[in-house]
Amino acid sequence: EKKIRKQVTAVAEKYILSQLNDAKKTALKDGTIIYSNEMKKYAIEPAKIYTGLIDDDQNIDALITLSTYDKQFQTVSEQLVILKVDNEFKLASSFESDMRIISLENRIITADVPEHSRNTPLFNCPSCWEVVKFKYSLGELVKAQ
Repeated sequence: EKKIRKQVTAVAEKYILSQLNDAKKTALKDGTIIYSNEMKKYAIEPAKIYTGLIDDDQNIDALITLSTYDKQFQTVSEQLVILKVDNEFKLASSFESDMRIISLENRIITADVPEHSRNTPLFNCPSCWEVVKFKYSLGELVKAQ
């Protein structure tokens, strides 16, 4: 598990470096890794790395939520789907979503999904979130039946 987390974190770091010019890396005591430049900041937090089966094979995969900031304001999070293919972890897809992952079990991703976008006052309304189950199919998350 620890080795897997280290490998998938490396994939996430590579992705971030492809998105940021002149990125500066900062490691915090709690294990969070921050990459930033003057305009944007990404945070990889250990608590937001989920491992388990995502695609149809028997290899352990991962889902990582990256917290993103524009200067000092938090913006829409990015979700990275990292699949183990041919004994190597690869970034399969990334998409913007403020969903909060609850669990990854038996190829089902359970998440808290906001009913309102980040730029509305209702975004932080506790009762305005719904729990949704997703499956990864053909490169995207689709609602599970």
